[in-house]
Amino acid sequence: MTQKTQITLHNTIYDSSEAVEYHYGGFPPEQPNLNQLLMPLSDAMVSLTRFDTVLKSMQNSELLLAPLRARDAVVSSRMEGTISTLEEVLRLEADSDEENLSPSARNETLEVALYARALKQAERQINDGYAISENLIRVAHRILLSFGRGAEKRPGDYKDTQNYVGDRRKRKIEFIPISPEQLAPGMASLIDFIRHNEMHPLLKTAIAHAEFEALHPFEDGNGRLGRMVITLMLWETKILSAPHFFVSDYFEQNKSEYIDRLRAVSEKNDWTGWCEFFLIALRFQADSNIETVGQIQIHYDQMRETFRDLLRSRWSLDALDYIFANPIFRNNRFKREAGIPEAVASGFTNRLLDAGLLETLIPPAGRASGLFVFPSLLDIVRDQG
Repeated sequence: MTQKTQITLHNTIYDSSEAVEYHYGGFPPEQPNLNQLLMPLSDAMVSLTRFDTVLKSMQNSELLLAPLRARDAVVSSRMEGTISTLEEVLRLEADSDEENLSPSARNETLEVALYARALKQAERQINDGYAISENLIRVAHRILLSFGRGAEKRPGDYKDTQNYVGDRRKRKIEFIPISPEQLAPGMASLIDFIRHNEMHPLLKTAIAHAEFEALHPFEDGNGRLGRMVITLMLWETKILSAPHFFVSDYFEQNKSEYIDRLRAVSEKNDWTGWCEFFLIALRFQADSNIETVGQIQIHYDQMRETFRDLLRSRWSLDALDYIFANPIFRNNRFKREAGIPEAVASGFTNRLLDAGLLETLIPPAGRASGLFVFPSLLDIVRDQG
């Protein structure tokens, strides 16, 4: 395909002279060079197996890892220029319910919270027996862009005009994804590869992620969805027993190489180099996740004793579970959702504040409920990576 050296987008001229175009006719690739990948593949499998052993040993991994999921959403969104903090996202969730997010939040914070919700919805569909499919991906995208700035970018619908990947500040196009006219067969080929190819699951996940990013099927949100697909595939292929894997840190810390390796797939047909980078990322991130999850588990066990001795109630564990899953929370929701009688819950909050285990972010005022934070858990999650 011919390529222009300048592209005008929204009345701005971008330099596309060094842009790499999608690898038409190059997917699915042949088996990558297994001699080059043998050691990184083995190392990644060992680390992922160790991480899964940790997950299986946790009686309540969904609860304990909820803050880590929120943090991964922050990092994944940050890679696309959406800047928010873990605290902002958790505060937004504290003022939202399962169906609706607070419309008063910053657009950036809404986008991060929606990433976590889109991933949860995809997990529910797979848990209900649905395979990764175009429909699952489009539903996730619809949730991802349902509020804020993304709502104007055709949530759930594939692109109908050519999109580009590049540096806005430098006004430079770095990659030209597949054309809208070729997207339908491209997505069908990707899903067929995910469902039916018998390649090693880790290599298949690496290649599927690279291909999704190269297709760039939506007007916005492609990077976040592509990283979401990694977690879903590791779970669906039973590499992991639960959909709890947080890979965005490594990609962000090595963003330049991440982008270069993806470009090299289309520019040089270097699927093996990309797979090697991807496997190293999985190993590194699995080891990092093991350390962080271990710290969370130790902290939970310590707090179980502390809460029991301080609260001296049969509901002390219910309080601990709620606060670990919601380390920033409104007191009215704690009373309503923790399964504790209201009068007892109010007393719990006061005692935990007096003991310094909770801190006040917003004091109660009139009918407005107070907003509280469990800082010791946030310190562990915030320091990951």
